[in-house]
Amino acid sequence: MHFRRPVSWAFLSILLITTFFTAKARAEYPQQVDDENILTTTTVFLPVITKPGGTPPLPTLAPPTLTNIIDHTSLPLYDQIPTRYLDAAENIRFTFVDRSVGSNIFDGLGCLAAQNWARSISSCRRHYTDASLTSWKTFTINDPVIPEVIQFPGGNSRANIEFIFRADTWENDLRWFIDNYPNYAHRDIFTLQHNYLHVGSGSTIAREYFNPSYPGTNIYDVVALEAQYPMNTFVYWTTSLARTIGTPESQSFNDQMRSWVRANDKILIDVADILSHTPEGVPCVNSQGFEIICREYTTESDGGHLGSVSGGKIQVAKAIWILLAQLAGWNGIP
Repeated sequence: MHFRRPVSWAFLSILLITTFFTAKARAEYPQQVDDENILTTTTVFLPVITKPGGTPPLPTLAPPTLTNIIDHTSLPLYDQIPTRYLDAAENIRFTFVDRSVGSNIFDGLGCLAAQNWARSISSCRRHYTDASLTSWKTFTINDPVIPEVIQFPGGNSRANIEFIFRADTWENDLRWFIDNYPNYAHRDIFTLQHNYLHVGSGSTIAREYFNPSYPGTNIYDVVALEAQYPMNTFVYWTTSLARTIGTPESQSFNDQMRSWVRANDKILIDVADILSHTPEGVPCVNSQGFEIICREYTTESDGGHLGSVSGGKIQVAKAIWILLAQLAGWNGIP
């Protein structure tokens, strides 16, 4: 999964090859099963990104301690990333596609790009002031206590990170991603996150996304892209969540994604896990036991945007930097 510039293909060739590899992927990746071995997290060190003609990667230390799944348990690693690996991570060209929560996440990356916490914009320093999570304010360096969840050192340049807004059905967004991948294959990572509207009640995503018999676009078309671009790195995501989403569809889709990633040794940013755990690690679920976004990360009663209070977007932004630092060669040793 090291990076190189892909060969320029004629449009017709891309269509024919995509068709071939999609069929091959559907045959080689059977529908997942609920196997306790699949659900066991294994320690996997992500491959280091190298670029032709560029600076050789920094030496890899041993033994590796990171996994290929970045979730809420990974977040303490952010404060341990050595500066040299953050600097190297800043050179990775990362493009992600999402809806409005993706814009919030991009804003969170902007918070971490500030010179320091005190000089970040006000939307980076907002959090609740009461235990009932009803009142919030913008914190400053003059406050005697600053909530840990909105603290960060700053200085993580997002100059090479790009966000693309998409607002369509899950099928159309995925089809757009597949069709446009060749246009973004020069980026080191081009990736799509499905949003909480894609996993609302009645969505077909949980039933069809991992179904090898589904005639529409699904995970096997992404696997086909991996076959076409074997030296590129592919990153998968769980969805964002809302106060009313948790649904059976969201829980099923996200659990299937986690199982599929573990079974097939893929890379996952587990946003649903991050946003469904409080800063202290307490899970947030609804009356049915489905993951929902924690109250600490949104002021909305029904939705799940990460804008009015800052903790959620900062948590996910830190997860992205943990991933990029690992891809830049860091193995978790401070």
